Amino acid sequence: MSAPPQQKWDTEKAAQLAREAYCYVARTFPPDAPLEDLGRADMAVLEAQEAGDFEAYEETLRQLCRVARREAMGRSKAGAA
Repeated sequence: MSAPPQQKWDTEKAAQLAREAYCYVARTFPPDAPLEDLGRADMAVLEAQEAGDFEAYEETLRQLCRVARREAMGRSKAGAA
């Protein structure tokens, strides 16, 4: 069975998704948090973009947001303790 065809690269949609994701990260990620996990997620976004794999690009942007949210939630739980 062959893999489904990749979604065609849509430059406008890619820019919109990136803008939304990076604005979310800027609002959510604590300024004093370590950057290693965020950097790895950002590198994955760039790799998907360079490969022209739109589905992977969308998923890696989601992962970038998850990293920011996880760090923020971890900080808020630690502060509440």
